[in-house]
Amino acid sequence: MLGTSGVKIHPNGNSNQLGVQIETVKLTRLYRKLEKIQDIMRMPHLLTVFRIDEDKNYDVDVAILQALLKASRSDEHAGRQCWERQLELAVAWNRVDIAESEIFTEESQWTSSDLHPAMFSALVGDKPEFVRLLLENGVCVREFLECEETLCELYSHLPSCFFLRKLAKRVQGGKMRRGQEPLPGSRKVCLSHVSEEVRHLLGSFTQPLYVASRYKPTKDDVRLKVPSKGALDLPCLGEEWSADTVWDPGRDLFLWAVVQNNRELAEIGWEQCRDCIAAALAASKILRKLAQESGEDDSEEATEMLELANHYEKQAIGVFSECHSWDAQRAQKLLIRISPSWGRSTCLWLALEAHDKSFIAHSGVQALLTQIWCGELSVDNPHWKVLLCMVFFPLIYTGFLTFRRDEDIQRQAERTEQQKLAMESVFAGQSDGKIKRHLRGSSQKSELKPLNCSSRLMSFLKSPQVKFYWNIASYFGFLWLFAVVLMIDFQTSPSWRELLLYVWLTSLVCEEVRQLYHDFDGSGFRKKAKMYIKDLWNILDVLSIMLFIAGLVCRLQASDTVFYIGKVILCIDFIIFCLRLMAIFSISRTLGPKIIIVRRMMLDLFFFMFLLSIWVVAYGVAKQGILIENEERLNWIIRGAVYEPYITIFGNFPTNIDNTQFDISSCSVNASDPLKPKCPMLNADNTPVFPEWLTIMMLCVYLLFANILLLNLLIAIFNYTFQEVQDNTDTIWKFQRYELIKEYHSRPALPPPFILLSHLILFIRGVFLRDLPQRHKNFRQELEQTEEEELLSWEAYMKDNYLASTRQDESQSVEHRIHDTAEKVGAMSELLEREQEMVSATMAKRLARLEEQVSESTKALRWIIDALKSQGCKSKVQPPLMRSKSSDRDDGDSSGQETDDEEAPHMFARQLQYPDSTVRRFPVPEEKVSWEVNFSAYQPPVYNQQDTSDSDTSALDKYRNPGGRTGIRGKGALNTLGPNHILHPILTRWRDPEHKALEFLAIWEDAEKRWALLGGPAKPDEPLAQVLERILGKKLNDKTKTHLKAGEEVYKGYVDDSRNTDNAWVETSIITLHCDKNTPLMADLNHMVESSLSSHQPLQWREVSSDERVCSYQRDALRQIAQHHKTHF
Repeated sequence: MLGTSGVKIHPNGNSNQLGVQIETVKLTRLYRKLEKIQDIMRMPHLLTVFRIDEDKNYDVDVAILQALLKASRSDEHAGRQCWERQLELAVAWNRVDIAESEIFTEESQWTSSDLHPAMFSALVGDKPEFVRLLLENGVCVREFLECEETLCELYSHLPSCFFLRKLAKRVQGGKMRRGQEPLPGSRKVCLSHVSEEVRHLLGSFTQPLYVASRYKPTKDDVRLKVPSKGALDLPCLGEEWSADTVWDPGRDLFLWAVVQNNRELAEIGWEQCRDCIAAALAASKILRKLAQESGEDDSEEATEMLELANHYEKQAIGVFSECHSWDAQRAQKLLIRISPSWGRSTCLWLALEAHDKSFIAHSGVQALLTQIWCGELSVDNPHWKVLLCMVFFPLIYTGFLTFRRDEDIQRQAERTEQQKLAMESVFAGQSDGKIKRHLRGSSQKSELKPLNCSSRLMSFLKSPQVKFYWNIASYFGFLWLFAVVLMIDFQTSPSWRELLLYVWLTSLVCEEVRQLYHDFDGSGFRKKAKMYIKDLWNILDVLSIMLFIAGLVCRLQASDTVFYIGKVILCIDFIIFCLRLMAIFSISRTLGPKIIIVRRMMLDLFFFMFLLSIWVVAYGVAKQGILIENEERLNWIIRGAVYEPYITIFGNFPTNIDNTQFDISSCSVNASDPLKPKCPMLNADNTPVFPEWLTIMMLCVYLLFANILLLNLLIAIFNYTFQEVQDNTDTIWKFQRYELIKEYHSRPALPPPFILLSHLILFIRGVFLRDLPQRHKNFRQELEQTEEEELLSWEAYMKDNYLASTRQDESQSVEHRIHDTAEKVGAMSELLEREQEMVSATMAKRLARLEEQVSESTKALRWIIDALKSQGCKSKVQPPLMRSKSSDRDDGDSSGQETDDEEAPHMFARQLQYPDSTVRRFPVPEEKVSWEVNFSAYQPPVYNQQDTSDSDTSALDKYRNPGGRTGIRGKGALNTLGPNHILHPILTRWRDPEHKALEFLAIWEDAEKRWALLGGPAKPDEPLAQVLERILGKKLNDKTKTHLKAGEEVYKGYVDDSRNTDNAWVETSIITLHCDKNTPLMADLNHMVESSLSSHQPLQWREVSSDERVCSYQRDALRQIAQHHKTHF
């Protein structure tokens, strides 16, 4: 058989040989351990001692990291790999402080490629502090994302988020249902899938961010992992960028963080972007789109996305404000510059698509829109000058209007003059010819020429502002002609006015078609059609045109009835054309915000009409059924059930519900007269039979709810809408102003009906000549590469200024100062607590040593005195009494207690709030406690907790508290007036044979949350044995009866209790009984203590000590018992 140590044991073998083998194995193991200990002791500098105590409570991971770093520093042959492993460990444990102080030191030299694994781990592990530290210590984002595989790996390790679910759905061909989790995919995912999803979020007007020219699957495909949901294959190798793709590593890092809604990592990525304004606006657009699509699935995640979108809108506003304050013209270039990094979009268009109203409302953006609105005209031209030049256009050649070209020439002349003065100061003393040649050579390339006559006229007519004024005049002319035709010249055969109206409408229809097909920003016809339908004013345009066509068709019919129906339709159509005027005047700064409020109130009115229709129909049908019997005429049914209840709201009260106002001549009995309503049911005397009281009561209730409740509700809704929209109307108006400016910027110069000529020219150029219209450079501008680099560098510089100013403002804010102060105070308090603990521990040790030395000195002096006495030496003076520290402390405590009692008589009985009640005592100063002292203002309240039978004044005056006034009269919480006796039998024992610790039997008081002596109330004439039996129980009383006779009475008399009043107080008797430890009585007591642990009032042996929390008189009793047994208290 085999033993546990691996030695083969023979049943009949030698036991001594086996013992020797076991000892040998043990010694071998011991020697190996000793060798290891010796090896450790040879390198004591590598030892790290970790102590877990209150003074130095360090983290375990800090100690482990410091030990590993200590070993790395000591090993010269460890190389870079060891440091990289320590860095990976620090990243895994997220110990930025250790990495900053121990790894990234002045001696260490890290390259960007060395830190790439740590950077990847920090990004995937969501450790933004480490990412920022690595960027500060040499990580280059361009080198980190130089390989496409790295970006693919990052997308493969996306955490569980809504974008990941959308990406998985796109990979599986859109076959996933809402709420379904992605399965371990059978299809491959590449960056083109990410590009398609991002393009979907940004909008179809952008170009794909990642375009792969070819894809070849390899063996090193990456898996796109969905946490706890499965995995999808994400291949990256073999994928190349096409020529049109712009590689921007800062954008890629920022986009990766934004799609997962990670604020801290996105902030770091945004700081790495050069095109920061476009990046912030694109992030706002992506996040708002994600929040919109995920709102039904995860409202909390959608709220976080909207908060982050608002944050990046503020960031874009901050950087653009910084740019605009430095150079307004450069800032405007940033708005309309085509950004290759974000799908060849512009900042202006991204802000519009993201509905970033605050960004569009910025003064710099509005200045650009105003400049586009004015065209080549100066923005400083008053409106009356423009209107006057529209009537007398030769005024534009007189300098009456200012053009932007004139302002540019003037500014160029001023700059030339400044350069001339600067050159004169530089080339002082040289010939003027040399200065002129230098200025001519520098300004020859950029010299501006003034506009000629034809250019001025075309610039004036093509100005969107002038187009708008001409179209307003044309629209008013159209409405005037429409009204004239409807009221004056609507004949059987169309007149020349009506034919002109048809031509005019044809021009409007052609313009609507042009707007629908005109691709202003390259977003495509489908998106253009969706945007066209979503606009309310376009819907009104289509509706008005359709009604006009319907009316025209009916009007051209030979039938008189159909002809009249056509006129009615055209009259209704005229109303819609008039409502269209609101869209025209939305450009006005005064009327524009009001029109926005009206549109919001129309939506509120729609929902209100739904509520009102319920009451109108309910009351109308009930009234019609009660009054009229079997009305078959549909028009009179609708009149009685809907029309009459509706006009009743506005004060037109019906007369047919009241018998006193009934007139049989105003109605038709058998409904034979089509012009009269049917009479109600009549009696034989031709009087209505309906219950008049019921119809009047129904009318009152209907008016109460409809007139008072619902109409006031409508007023409240309008008021709320006005207050809510009024604060944001200016921002909303500035945002919606862009659409009108864009419309009139692309609109032909001629107004209707002359615009038909422009439409004909556009049709010929587009269909026959294939001449596509050019994009508008005022909204999109592609810069040269040199100018692009300069502008982006300037934008990055402005971004750094903005971030620096933001950090400075945050550091100087009140909240930040309070936070810093709180941290400093916390650190100081922690240091003081540690120091105080160390000092207190040191002082306690020193005091303990001092007490030991004093005690030893006292013993030595006593030995010397005894030795001298034994030799017969005597002294004339008696030796001083040397007392121990315990006796000193006891005397001091007792004296202190006596002093306290003398200074503050019955303190507890004068507490302001009487216990377990809402009654307050009358305040009694210490000098007025005694009854002998006159206290004329003393008026204490009377309080009896149990009953009021003893509240008579004469009965209360028979009893007076011997301790003095307490501030309250009556029995209070006590049982009787006068003294209330309480008996406390105290059972004591020695805890140890040396008699060093005396214990007493205590009971737990749950109400007071403290231990107390055994005891209970006792009547004055009740025998002691009966009281003890009730307190201790019959069984325990029988066993202690003989011992209690030998007990001593420690205290008897008045007790300072919080329940005491002027007429009722507590008096106690305390009897002590000491029990030997090895007696049957002690065994019974211990058994009783153990059995009471599960009850709500457990018993326990407690040490007789001053640290025990008991009431004051019980503490005095314990002190006397300790003195009686000559032990420390």
